[in-house]
Amino acid sequence: MSRKKILEGAYSKNMLVYAGNNTFPFENPMVELEKTWVRGVEKVKDSTDTVIHFPDRKAFTLVAVPIARKKYGDITANLLQHSLDYKPGHLHFNEWSYEAQQIKKSKEHNMYVIDKAVQKANDKKVKSFSSEGSIAIESDRDLYNAFHKMKYKIDGTYVKGQWEITTIYYDKYNFEYNFKQMFTGDNKLGWAAANLTNLMESWGTLNEYTSYVTVTDTKKAWK
Repeated sequence: MSRKKILEGAYSKNMLVYAGNNTFPFENPMVELEKTWVRGVEKVKDSTDTVIHFPDRKAFTLVAVPIARKKYGDITANLLQHSLDYKPGHLHFNEWSYEAQQIKKSKEHNMYVIDKAVQKANDKKVKSFSSEGSIAIESDRDLYNAFHKMKYKIDGTYVKGQWEITTIYYDKYNFEYNFKQMFTGDNKLGWAAANLTNLMESWGTLNEYTSYVTVTDTKKAWK
């Protein structure tokens, strides 16, 4: 199969044509996007041509990124956009960043990470504490889709009756493939989208990288 023929049948070109003939927002954007993806993927799924991912990046930028921004939020869209770089570097969000402030507001950060660590440290009346773990952020839609399950390292230092706490969250940007869930369960469309984006990773359209988010807190300590 020639390169020209592959690119003419590529899902990315279908997406570009679709985007050019429709204005955002679509009435049912995820449904329409999935239809466009599937039509194209069926045409090129047996292809081994590696150049196909170059036009795919343009398609994701024009179609998927605006949908992600409207449907989920800026963090989700910005991380997707960064993944479309050829060799994206790791992202580092400091304590003053929008991303850090959103995590700081989440109940998971406050109830399941900070409060538990502080209570344990106060009970033991220690002067410092440190722990690691992972947390699934469910309470914020944008964070759920951008990071979802994040690993973290938390450190607290006792200073004049207060805890000065730094938590570093980190998450690898990637998509998992699950063939069974694509056709079963309550969220078939969500799993279909994740599976298709997983395929795009294997083609080099989307690229993995790690995001690091630093969150700082001050809490009352034992006296």
